[in-house]
Amino acid sequence: MSLSKTDRRLETEFSAAVTKIAVLAVLAATTAQYSALPADARVSAHPRKPVQKKGKVAPNVEALQRKAFTCYLQRNYIEAAKLFKQCFDVDPSDVSVNYYLGASALFANDVKTAEHALCRVVVMSPPDSEFSNLAMKSLKQWRKEFHGIEPYSQLENGRLMRWEKGKGPIKVWVSDGLQLPRGFVGPELDSEKCKALYSMFQRPGFFNQLETAVHYVPSYRDMVKNGINDWGWVASEGIVSFEFTDDPTKADVLYFWCPVSGAGSVGRTYYPWTRTSNARCIVHIETEYLRKWGARVPTELRKTSAHEFGHVLGLNQHSNNINDLMAASGKDISYREMTSFSSESAVTKNDYATLRALYELPAGELYSTMGR
Repeated sequence: MSLSKTDRRLETEFSAAVTKIAVLAVLAATTAQYSALPADARVSAHPRKPVQKKGKVAPNVEALQRKAFTCYLQRNYIEAAKLFKQCFDVDPSDVSVNYYLGASALFANDVKTAEHALCRVVVMSPPDSEFSNLAMKSLKQWRKEFHGIEPYSQLENGRLMRWEKGKGPIKVWVSDGLQLPRGFVGPELDSEKCKALYSMFQRPGFFNQLETAVHYVPSYRDMVKNGINDWGWVASEGIVSFEFTDDPTKADVLYFWCPVSGAGSVGRTYYPWTRTSNARCIVHIETEYLRKWGARVPTELRKTSAHEFGHVLGLNQHSNNINDLMAASGKDISYREMTSFSSESAVTKNDYATLRALYELPAGELYSTMGR
């Protein structure tokens, strides 16, 4: 990949930025000097204790970073990428390491490594942070090499949330039209009330006593499953795996129905309370909005189901791109589209890149399967 004039200009920008940060890191002998650096552009200026990892003492991160920066400034991008990768292996939550790993790999013509690293920067950072903006700028400047992907931030209250990997498949139960008990239906449900439901789910005969939501149609259940299966590729990507179950008492995720969801939504997902016994992920989908769609019901319900399952998997923040499945609201469609059926998955490459990056990063909150 030869560098154009635009590429050279960006390379100069990268070098200028890294030079400033590296010099400041070297000169930061006191806490006050370190605090003067931009909050989202700090590189470790103080020695870190070696990290214990899998029975071995990890290399000194500060020394690795300085060596990596030296290689970067010397335009030895292959060696810089190698060293930044070692830094990432020690501390994958360091946004600056992820960014400079992406920049070094890009100039070393390792597009795959660059893509993964730059996507992680966007996913782990506030949308308007310095590193997020730089990462998105790189992804857009090399749009062809990165296939036009535009990941989006998943940071909420300073942390990421996702399922724990390697803990068995996520078991999903989709009810055949059942709605939750009175007081828990649609807009009546909130996160606190979910705690009460966890114990109710364990009661013998609880699910047999539930009523069917008004306007529910039996074919809706398979449409919901089709939407969930739009994420079936996550297992082959080594992200997580999921499977359907007919026993709600063994499910990690339960789909219910309601006449009206409330708060302007047609579906809601409630994450399991961590460190709470028998915690589950609860999803409900509205039946009222489906009445207007006619022949397009299978397409719209599949999209709603897939959108909610994207939340289930950990995509708690919406995309600003209306073409993405995980957008807060979809784009306007024509009358012709409204009366037609589409069997295509609504999951976009942006949704894919964002979820992949999320599971490459450590999370502040991990959800565990019940293992039943």
